[in-house]
Amino acid sequence: MNRRLFLATTLASGFAALSPALAVAQSDDTVARAFVQRISDDVVSMIRNPGGKAAQRAEFVALMDRYTNMRQLAGFSLGRYQRTMPEAMKSRYVQAFGRFIAATYVDRFGEYAGETITVGGARRTSDGYLVETTINSGSQPYTVLWDISDRSGEMRVEDFVMEGISMAQSQRSEFTSMIDGYGGDLERFVQFLESRG
Repeated sequence: MNRRLFLATTLASGFAALSPALAVAQSDDTVARAFVQRISDDVVSMIRNPGGKAAQRAEFVALMDRYTNMRQLAGFSLGRYQRTMPEAMKSRYVQAFGRFIAATYVDRFGEYAGETITVGGARRTSDGYLVETTINSGSQPYTVLWDISDRSGEMRVEDFVMEGISMAQSQRSEFTSMIDGYGGDLERFVQFLESRG
C-alpha cells in the first residue's frame, strides 16, 4: 500500500457513537465537521504514539468502538453471508472483526509519513452528512469523503470514499471472497480472523 492510500485506508477501517452532546437534535454541518475533525485528531495522535503494537491495536479497537457501530460494520462486511451466520457465532465474529482490522492497520503504521487531514465542507444527505476532507500528502493532496449517518440519533461513520471507491464495499468484497475460498465455511473464516487478531 502506498503512502497516498495509507492514512485514508487507516481511517476507513471504521470509527461508535460520538458523545450524547452531539446527538442528532443538535446536528448541523458544523457539528458533522467537528465530528470528523475529532476522529482525525484521535487517529493521527494514535499513529504518532511511540507505544508498541499491542497498545496501538487496543487503542485502535477503542477508536472503532467510539466512532462506529462495530456490529453493523462487521455485519455489512459479511455480505450475503450475514444472513446465514449462526447467532451463536456472531459475537465471536464481531470481536474477531475488530481485532483483525486493528491488527491489519497497526502493522501499516510504519508507512505514515506525516500526512495531515484538513476538514472541508459538509452537505446533508437523506440519513446524515457527507464531509469532505483533504489528505495532505506531499505535493499531491487528495480528497476523501466521509459518509456520516445520524439516523440512530447519534453520529457514526458508515463509509469512507476515496476516488470513487467505497472502503466499506472493498472490505465486504475481501471478506466474501475469503469466505467463498473456504467453501462458505463460516467457522473456518472466523477462526482465521481470530488467529490474526
